Amino acid sequence: MTSTPSTRTLVTALLTCLLVLFAGPTVHASVQDTGGKGRSTFGVQPSGPKKPDRRSDFSYSVTPGAAVRDHIAVLNHSARPLTLKVYASDAFNTADGGFDLLAEGVRSKDAGSWIRTARSRVVIPARSRAVVPFSLTVPAGVAPGDHAAGLVASLASSRSDGKGDRVAVEQRVGARVHIRVAGELKPGLAVQDVRATYHGTANPFGTGSATVTYTVRNTGNIRLGARGTVRFANSVSGPLRAPGVETIKGLLPGNSVRVTATVRGLFPAVRSTATVNLDAIPVGGDIDPALPSATGSAGFWTVPWALLALLVLAAGLTVALVRRRRRPGGPTRPAPTDPHPHPSVTSVPKEAKTSMLIKRFTRPTALGLASLLAAAGGVLMLGTSAQAATLGTLSLTPPTGTDTSSVTLSTSGPCPEEADYLIVKVAGKGFPAEGQNVVGNSEVAIYPSAGEGLDIPLSETMRDYANTAGFKTLEGRYDFTVTCRKAFGESTFGDYEGSMWFTSNTAYQDTDPDGPEPTEPTGPSESPDPTGSTDPTEPADPSESPDPTGSTEPTDTASPSDTADPTDTADPGTTDGGSTDGGSTDGGSSDGGASGGGTDVTTEVSGGGDGGSLASTGSSTGAITLIALALVAAGTAAVWWARRRGLLTFVGGWNHR
Repeated sequence: MTSTPSTRTLVTALLTCLLVLFAGPTVHASVQDTGGKGRSTFGVQPSGPKKPDRRSDFSYSVTPGAAVRDHIAVLNHSARPLTLKVYASDAFNTADGGFDLLAEGVRSKDAGSWIRTARSRVVIPARSRAVVPFSLTVPAGVAPGDHAAGLVASLASSRSDGKGDRVAVEQRVGARVHIRVAGELKPGLAVQDVRATYHGTANPFGTGSATVTYTVRNTGNIRLGARGTVRFANSVSGPLRAPGVETIKGLLPGNSVRVTATVRGLFPAVRSTATVNLDAIPVGGDIDPALPSATGSAGFWTVPWALLALLVLAAGLTVALVRRRRRPGGPTRPAPTDPHPHPSVTSVPKEAKTSMLIKRFTRPTALGLASLLAAAGGVLMLGTSAQAATLGTLSLTPPTGTDTSSVTLSTSGPCPEEADYLIVKVAGKGFPAEGQNVVGNSEVAIYPSAGEGLDIPLSETMRDYANTAGFKTLEGRYDFTVTCRKAFGESTFGDYEGSMWFTSNTAYQDTDPDGPEPTEPTGPSESPDPTGSTDPTEPADPSESPDPTGSTEPTDTASPSDTADPTDTADPGTTDGGSTDGGSTDGGSSDGGASGGGTDVTTEVSGGGDGGSLASTGSSTGAITLIALALVAAGTAAVWWARRRGLLTFVGGWNHR
């Protein structure tokens, strides 16, 4: 049977997808010969005039109008002679980012049309090779940048399909040809057509997953690689990074790739955002300055349908109970003074019994709901003030560096014995208000001891963390917090805190560049002395010490914190007027001398926040407070509603309508 052109084209297209383009110097293919002479195996390889060389592909840097002459070796590994076609074709990226060539018969319009082989068909003896010369002529007016093609050797053969029909097939192998034309190079990437969807859960209070698809397009004139980061966020869930986003390699100018990423654990907060950040990376040996980055985002609906259904059901039941209670002709309460009660159950009307059962059910239910809402609100309100205790400070190694430096955090002391795990967050301009995790929940025991403290190396650089958070410019102060905690639950045992300051987008230091200059030690005679002593170095007679009640008011001193305890006036040698902390104005703080008057970072709230964060949860206190107030209000309203309808009574009063 003779195959039809459509059949031949289809099979050829399918086999074209098998084009082998390995990094090794030799590329070959193998096909079973239907003539009974065994398998036909052949390949191609860059070559010199007489024999193959060790190049993995053809790569040229040329100017417009240039001409290049080179050779390709076609190898026959079979036990019989082969007749192969040899030609050039334009290259393109497949949907998944692979490198492929146009099918035979499709006209080339770029680099594939610049190449001419000395022979279009070669007959190669068994287990032999043929070296085919070719020429490359660059058009005079060609655009600068990268152009790609391939040199192909193809074998036409036939085989039988499953029905016994004969079909013609063509198998190809090729060698890549990369051409860079001199001129202005313009690297460029774009994130296009970002689309995100949410996949919910049947659990009303659970989280679901989200999937984003987007197109990465090379809008410049040189080939580029791209490393992408995909994050999902909403008003409840912090930035969640999608795992498994593969790096794109060798995206040709004008080509695009479609990428899909999925994240789990996203809470349905009605509306969410997916953000894609791309960083360009050079391809194999290319060194191009100012490689671009690109960002794209899309909003999408994350509606908590299960939670809404539960709320609608609860509201429907409540309305039904209220209507049932208010139905005309309802039962009346029997008079308590009835001298002849009727104990017989049959004497109570059916509607009265139903009403009594409903009332017995709804009273404890309403009381429980009201108590639960009020208690939950109270607990949340108390929780917002439960700041984790400060255990000490953090030091940075190296104390000065760049955004690509490897940083190690050293705590000033150990975690409490009860804490067997720790987490580390960084906060500051560009990062989320609640901070971004830089060390996940990790065992304390895996970190080496730095004296009495811990050495915690960060796995990535500040530049990496900024890219993950979706911003490029590092500036100002960034605060690190090491939280000692249990592996599970919400129990935390305190924080170690420290900071770095970026004086430029790439350089940091561990001291505040705008901090106060160290103050000169103040002479004793200049220090305000609440006891009235003018020279603390001259011990005063205790009998002459002024009455504490007559000492100078604290408002008259330089700082309320400098006011001496009246019980200490008998010992003028220990008054705060003769501060021993190197002139620090912190009222005799023992760390003033060590810091030389600098800011004590352990007393400050983590930067970038909005009033602090809950210990161990990282949730915004403002948001939690609003939720707590809403729950308290709901509980109060539930109590009022139940009392108005007689479902709740209070001993001793407050039962009047």
